[in-house]
Amino acid sequence: MSKMGVTALSAAAVALLCGTAASAQEIKHAWWATKGVQGPTIQIPGDLTDSGTRLSPQLNAPGSAVFIGFEGSTQFDNATLARNFIPPDTMGTVGGSQYVVTTNGSYSVYDKATGNRLGIMSDTAFWAGAGQTGANGDTRIMYNADAHRYIMVAFGANTKDLQIAVSDTDNALGGWKSTKFEGYAGFGFGATADYPTLALDKNAVYIGTNNFAKASATGSNSFRGTTLNVIPLDSLFNATGPTTANMKQFTTTLASGEDRGYAIQGVNSSSAGSTGKVVSTSLYYYNTMTYDVTGLSSTDATGSSRSAVTYFNESGFVNAGPGRQPTDIAANGRIIDTLDERVSSSVYESNGKIYSLYTVDPATFDAQGNVLTTTDHAHVRILVTDAATNATIDEINIGDSSHDYYQGSLAVNANGEVVIGYNRSGSGTDGKIAFMGRVFRTDGNGHLYQASGELMLKESLTNDYHNGSLYGQAAAGRQRWGDYSQVSLDPNDPTKFWLIGEFAREYNLTQFGHPGGTGGSRWSTWIAGIDTTAVPEPATWAMMIAGFGMVGFAMRRSQNVKLSFA
Repeated sequence: MSKMGVTALSAAAVALLCGTAASAQEIKHAWWATKGVQGPTIQIPGDLTDSGTRLSPQLNAPGSAVFIGFEGSTQFDNATLARNFIPPDTMGTVGGSQYVVTTNGSYSVYDKATGNRLGIMSDTAFWAGAGQTGANGDTRIMYNADAHRYIMVAFGANTKDLQIAVSDTDNALGGWKSTKFEGYAGFGFGATADYPTLALDKNAVYIGTNNFAKASATGSNSFRGTTLNVIPLDSLFNATGPTTANMKQFTTTLASGEDRGYAIQGVNSSSAGSTGKVVSTSLYYYNTMTYDVTGLSSTDATGSSRSAVTYFNESGFVNAGPGRQPTDIAANGRIIDTLDERVSSSVYESNGKIYSLYTVDPATFDAQGNVLTTTDHAHVRILVTDAATNATIDEINIGDSSHDYYQGSLAVNANGEVVIGYNRSGSGTDGKIAFMGRVFRTDGNGHLYQASGELMLKESLTNDYHNGSLYGQAAAGRQRWGDYSQVSLDPNDPTKFWLIGEFAREYNLTQFGHPGGTGGSRWSTWIAGIDTTAVPEPATWAMMIAGFGMVGFAMRRSQNVKLSFA
């Protein structure tokens, strides 16, 4: 058993959470029977009186790190469109002049200079206009700066299918073309290509899915494995419209015992020499992993193959428990679902380093893999690894003993500047669910240091959010939050980052300005712009760590131990 020594930079400002490395990897116990199953998105009957006034955009003075903030689509909006779902699956991306927001229920477009809404429509109306029909969900969207076009993926009306839309130009309000393919055939009963992910590099588009199906027509939906779809870039971005020509599908069944992870994230890269990288959370261990897709080009992926898996073996962790918020501690306990340790948003490569982020509860284990200690708080973990050797360069746990940190995302520019967004909540007076941001920079050795303090982007309007429950009633059912957020890099200015996350609006009641409202809780989305040029370079380490809060650093040596399953 090995333990990494850590030197405290400042006992008052930095909490050091050092994990114990056992001789084998810590095993997850039947995750697919519990947290690994995402569960259905819930539709609430539409109420056409269920409308809310959009919050005014916030334009900050020049020189402010957060230069703009504005509200995206809300559950109030979606209810008026008769597409009232929880959770929203918050997602968005920045383009040349617009910001596009997608949720379960609506797609909307905003002027990125002012935050003014330019248009909104139901998700089904959008896909019908792009050539597809029926319901959909779990949308992801990105902007291809080389092609000056948007790309969007969601599962189709038949949830075994995936549909892809590509804009004709860089105007998201203009025309879109689409294509559809079978993401997962399953067992023939209720197959779902769930939780599709999306990534782009210079050769291909990567879409990963978690696959669910029923063993019989009346059976329960169970996790069956994963698929990585690799589509040549030229097949999707062309003059005639997207196709899946020369695509390669890599399907890994749970029954095979092979570990290719879940919630598979391709690595976004604008470097010609860095393509085909994948990062994922292990199926069987509390660990993250990587492998390469080799033998592909921008025109053909059919001859590609996957390399062996390398485990990063970061410091120990377990799944984080539910998040806290003030009223719930007194009345109903911890209820906010912080999801699990999956890499739920985009992974990026820059200058030969790969940056990923996920939610954990830092933990230590004994030599037999039994849990010794946990923090009992959700933390956001940033992992930096070497793209060539897969060695771990840096690891940072962002968290403290007063709050839960979850639903994180990041992006990185060519200068190694990293901007992260996440939700934070707790049981104290500052415990409302809030959408937060931070700025990090990468030093010459590839290590991260924090360049900004914690930036408040948007605080919830209630301290008692209940996902789908009525005002004054106890929370009922799984209190899902997210299920993801996103940070994207401005294609016109690499020092500007755009973040989207979720916050809680007021309850839908007359007393809160909604005559005839149903009384339900309501989610909303918030977009913020961060300018890293407005974040000063710290003159000394003492200045740097002053704004850290409780940030733990922990690393451990790589181990590549694989268990056999009968």
